[in-house]
Amino acid sequence: MLNIEVRELRSGERFALVESLVGSFGGVQMHVRNIAEQGAQIEHAEPLRIAMRARLWFKRGDVAVSTQGLVVWSHLSRTPNDEGKYLYVSGVRIEGDVDAFATAIQTLASGGLLRRDPASLDRKKERLAAREIARAKNPVMKIMPQDFEVPGDQALLVQHARERLRANPDEAMKWYNRARFATNDDGGPVVAAELIRHRQDVLAVWEYLERTVPLNVVVRVFDR
Repeated sequence: MLNIEVRELRSGERFALVESLVGSFGGVQMHVRNIAEQGAQIEHAEPLRIAMRARLWFKRGDVAVSTQGLVVWSHLSRTPNDEGKYLYVSGVRIEGDVDAFATAIQTLASGGLLRRDPASLDRKKERLAAREIARAKNPVMKIMPQDFEVPGDQALLVQHARERLRANPDEAMKWYNRARFATNDDGGPVVAAELIRHRQDVLAVWEYLERTVPLNVVVRVFDR
């Protein structure tokens, strides 16, 4: 049995909805599935493009949120809802005023409209266990050929994240420090330092994007 030590790397707690929270992302109607101080998981009928930047808006009582967000991942649900419809689920990273967004989330939680989601830590343990098994089978990260094609949406994600973190060095350092947990000697993927130029910036962007973009792709975009 694997002995997994979980380091909670989130800057804030994750919350589940007690009541439905409806709003929009750009021109797409959505409802929030769960939320944290750095972003939200939303469900919607219309597809959203990865790397899309738009206004995330919702309102509940006296609390109104209107902030810039970035789609870092999106997929169609594997099971239909109660009406038999398949909906899209997307992860939106907050790129606007993070402090104001966090304050709004805490206000909603204090009003009983959100509840802490302790199961999120259990889910993280499961993901870590799966990663440990994968590392045991293939502990060294393979370096892709230098001429591989970078998907356009992933390139946009990396570029947007790089611009944001360049403008916010303190935030960049925070994400870099978190990424170090995934690349140290405690079982993370082995990446030779000499193979990564701009190592600190690369790892900060990789972690900021929740590791949804392969590390080699981030490196390739930086090296362009």
